[in-house]
Amino acid sequence: MSTLYIDRRRLLQLGLSSGVLAALPFGCISLTQDDSTELLRFVSDAEGPLDPTRTGVLSAEAFDALSSLGRYVNQVWELEADMPLYVDRLRADLQFKTEEEPSYLTEYDSAVELFKLVEGSSADAEQTWTSLLFADFDAEDFAATKLGRARHFVFHELIAHQMPMSGAFRSFGLWNYRGHFGGSYSAPESYRRGGI
Repeated sequence: MSTLYIDRRRLLQLGLSSGVLAALPFGCISLTQDDSTELLRFVSDAEGPLDPTRTGVLSAEAFDALSSLGRYVNQVWELEADMPLYVDRLRADLQFKTEEEPSYLTEYDSAVELFKLVEGSSADAEQTWTSLLFADFDAEDFAATKLGRARHFVFHELIAHQMPMSGAFRSFGLWNYRGHFGGSYSAPESYRRGGI
């Protein structure tokens, strides 16, 4: 049995609420050796997505798993995002990223497999996402492992997508700047109204 330790100081630095930290009873989850091996299995050190010519439709189950990351981020960072609207936008964007080349379909499918693997050892989706995003591993060439690639090509990208698209920047009191999402300069909901 392997244990994934989650550094609470790092979580606080990233802005997770004390409620989230309290929900992590021991700051770790337990996985079998086979599960840990699967998380750290070498996949590829390629700089782009795996199998970029494999296009198709992301299954409804896979989309639900990936979109639960947005709900997790919205909850633990105490954002004020309109999640139903954001999930519709996310569905359209992920559809584009799986049906056109270079396709991320293989990366998304692999990330969903990891979510299901860790979810089986966790109490809930919140603990699953906390473990997938923040657990530390002593693995050589971590970026080329299944979890390393999922963090880079899927999890971090989905979080970066969510911030401007869901209105979450406003939850942090931030304004957008030229070249990023936010609508026209005159729109009342635009991030660009901050004097730029």
